[in-house]
Parts: sequence; structure tokens; C-alpha cells
Amino acid sequence: MLDVKKNIKFICRTLFMFFIIGILMYFSTNSENLSIETINALNSDIDKKYVYPLGNVVGIRASTDGVLVIGYEEDDIEYIGGLKIGDIINKINGENIDNSRDVSNILNNLKADEIKVGFIRNNEYKEENIKVKYEDNTYRLGLWVRDKVSGIGTMTFYDPSSDTFFAIGHAITDVDTNKLLKIKEGYLYNANNLDIIKGNLQTVGKINAEFDLSQAIGEFNNNSNFGIYGNLLGKAKVNSNIIELGKEEDVKIGDAVILFEDENRNIRTYDIVIEKIISNNSLDRDMVIKVTDKDLINYTGGIVQGMSGVPIIQNNKLIGSITHVFKNNPKKGYGIFISEMIQ
Repeated sequence: MLDVKKNIKFICRTLFMFFIIGILMYFSTNSENLSIETINALNSDIDKKYVYPLGNVVGIRASTDGVLVIGYEEDDIEYIGGLKIGDIINKINGENIDNSRDVSNILNNLKADEIKVGFIRNNEYKEENIKVKYEDNTYRLGLWVRDKVSGIGTMTFYDPSSDTFFAIGHAITDVDTNKLLKIKEGYLYNANNLDIIKGNLQTVGKINAEFDLSQAIGEFNNNSNFGIYGNLLGKAKVNSNIIELGKEEDVKIGDAVILFEDENRNIRTYDIVIEKIISNNSLDRDMVIKVTDKDLINYTGGIVQGMSGVPIIQNNKLIGSITHVFKNNPKKGYGIFISEMIQ
């Protein structure tokens, strides 16, 4: 009789254990399916895209595709043999020009009185025959040219699906000619020892920083009116939650926030107001924004040079980035729609 009771107890305990295990397996399986279904739904919805907003300051260095004409050796000259300021020289007598050193080497190797120069003006390739100057045993064109550019900017967002970053929200232009530069290759670097010069009603502020050239963190080979994009090098450091990319119709007049580094290099949110939406606008000025956050005003004075690319978030969607500051009011500036940055 005792053996029968023991067997019954053993059977009951065994059945109970199997029951519990079955429940655990059921919920485990369904939670896994739910996670997979959620991810598939996000990825399959072609109308939605999810990214990581950034807001970190970076150093930018780039080499131009060819050399940019920025001036002349003689004053009061508009053209030299058909070449003018803003032209990009990329060939001399059929040889490719990568940098200013190439120009000098080719001229002095040719030792010719006249050469054929290939150049780009307003996205159109042209050729002109140019007379060469020979002075002090050196052949020259009589032009000042530039082949490199560097500056400070802000990363806007990181797309994990393509391992791509987007930054600055406007074109990289030459400081002397204000012309859009055709970039052959460019790199992003960590910016150290930030020194922010606050803006005021008379002066636009700016960010000074030292580049950590020991290792690039990103690379790009493009430059458009809507910013730059490229690939991150190494593992991306992301300190934000993934959010949806907003569309132009998602942008509303009213409160919003931006992401930017604080004094301790931590990414945090700052309050702004979108004051005006500029419909059907071209290039990089789609909205007028105003900084209202006292902490940011105390820190930077508002918007400063180097904050181009700072992400703008509204209703938990990334809807744009800062592109410009008003010259006479550092608390106000322009922003670009995120939909234009990714077009």
C-alpha cells in the first residue's frame, strides 16, 4: 500500500514538472517569435527607416578631385587663358592632376610654352590652351590653387543597416571662393580638446579642436549641397536609442530638441523651437530654428560654426539637422529636412 502511494506521488511530481517545463517552453518560443516578427516588420516596411541619431563633434579632412583655382599671382585679373577662380583643374596635356604638386611637376617636366588644361566649371568639363610662365628657372601657370580642406563638423546619424554615417547637412565649400568642392577622398577624426568660442550679436561663434590623426573613424568620397555620407571605420560608438527617420510632412512648427555634446563630451538633448518651415526651398535651409535651452546658451551662446549636422528630433523622429547660424543672432539658425540629406 505504501509503495502504491509512493508511486502515485512520484507520477504526480513528474507530471507537474513536465507541465511547468511545457509552459516555460511555450512562452519562450512565443517571445522569440514576437521578437523576430517585430524586427521583420521594421525591416519590411519600406516607408519607415530606423537609425541612431548622433551629435558628436568630429574633425574633417579631405582631398579635392583635382585642384581648385583660388586666385592669381597678379592683382585685378579675372581670367588667365580662360581659367577663372572656382574652376577645378584635373588634367594637363592629358595627364591627371591629383594635387598641387602634380601641377608643378608636370609643368617643369614638359618645359612647354603652352599647355592644354582640362578643368570643370559648373559641373561641365572644358579645355583651354594656356600659356605658361617661366621665371627663376620654374614653369608656372600664374595661379593659386588648393587641393586640401579641413574643418570641424557634427555627425547627424548612423544607419546600422548599411554601416553608413551622414554629417554636416550642407556642402563643404572652399573658404576663399565659396564653391562646392569635388572630393576625391575624405576622412573623419575624433576631435579633442574642444574650445568653444561663444557667439554674440556681433560675432559668429565657432568650435576649435585638435584632430586625433592616429586613426580615422570614417571615410567618404562625396560632397553635395546636402552634406556628406560615408562608411564608419571600426566599431561605431553609439550613445543613443534607435529612432525613426521623419518625413518632410512630419516637421511641425513648435518644440523640438537637438543632440549635441556638453562640456563633458556627453551627448545630451537641448530644447529648441522650430519657428518657420520654408516649403519648396532649395539646398539646405528648410526651416528656421531658435535655441531656447539655457544650458546650451550658457555653453555656446546658441549655434556656432562646427554645429552643422547637429540632429533635430521632434515627436521621437529624426526630422533634420542644423546647417547655418544667423550672423546677427546666434540663438537662431537654419535647418535641413532629413529627407533631403538622404536623397
